[in-house]
Amino acid sequence: MDNAFRSFEDSVRFYNEISPKAVVFGKIADFPFFAHHHIHLRELFQAQWWENFLSLRQTQYITLVKHFYTHFHYKEGKITSYVKGKNISLTLNNLANILGVPRTSLQRYTTNDWMHFQGYDPLESIRQMCGNPNIQHVQKPTSTELTIESRLIHHIITLNILPRSGSYEYITYLDLFLIWCILNKVKLDLYFYIAWHMDTCVKKKNDALPYGLHTTSILEKFEIDLSGERETRKVLPMDVYGTTTMKQMRYIIRENIWVKKDAIVEEEIDEEAQMEGDGAQGNEGAMHEDEEPSTAPPTTPSSSHANEDNFQLMFGCMDSMATSMENLTNLVTNLSQSLEDINERLRNHGI
Repeated sequence: MDNAFRSFEDSVRFYNEISPKAVVFGKIADFPFFAHHHIHLRELFQAQWWENFLSLRQTQYITLVKHFYTHFHYKEGKITSYVKGKNISLTLNNLANILGVPRTSLQRYTTNDWMHFQGYDPLESIRQMCGNPNIQHVQKPTSTELTIESRLIHHIITLNILPRSGSYEYITYLDLFLIWCILNKVKLDLYFYIAWHMDTCVKKKNDALPYGLHTTSILEKFEIDLSGERETRKVLPMDVYGTTTMKQMRYIIRENIWVKKDAIVEEEIDEEAQMEGDGAQGNEGAMHEDEEPSTAPPTTPSSSHANEDNFQLMFGCMDSMATSMENLTNLVTNLSQSLEDINERLRNHGI
């Protein structure tokens, strides 16, 4: 007997609503890599007790993740679901035990305004995460304005804490609050955010399904049979934070320290100006070996800011395209299997 779904209605929901959704695998934090390059993240996530959660490496079972969300319900602090004939019932304390992170009392979220929380000053928090004490106005910073630690924390939030598809560059009010909490070691209730985010994503038509990597831990705890699953994903090198990720975020290595590419260019320009001021001789038209001739007119401050926004949008779109290509591959690979399953279920119901 087929026990994939509790009811025919659940099977219809799976094929119409859940199956087309992408699953966010997550990105694994390599804390030794960060430490080697003097990026101090380990102690910040150790303070939250999130180090093991963010370092977890295991296989993702894509179809079973989608079955989990097909039957997913969250009500009064309790998650229920159903996978392969087994009922799943989880309090947030159960979930914390399975994923190995203790619970705390801090449960705050907002989607459209600055968070109200004792000790949280939006202006001071922006100055801290941007490393700029001279900021005078309260407005959401762009990701490129963040310090390297703050930007990586935000990247980790978008892929592991509150996983999402689309651009990983966009910063929400909740993201800013979480960055501040992590930087200042204010302990957060991770499982409140996980359950809330699961519920939000499964209800929204175009949202990706989060926590694909960590759903395996839930399936194993409830002794779901994982053998014979064809649609799986193992950890690949691109799933781990490393050199490739840093370059995609437009950082460059210099004396074993990652710095913004823009900072390198700015420093080179300053050095060149200093040489000219010291009476350096030579052809004014000469250029550095890797420099291209400029054909654009000088930029004004407003056009420079627009260019920065365009770069941010472009790299966000590149992230989104990579996710979309992966999802397209999964859909094409499993299309014939899905059609066959639909026909079989319809025959079983006399249709």
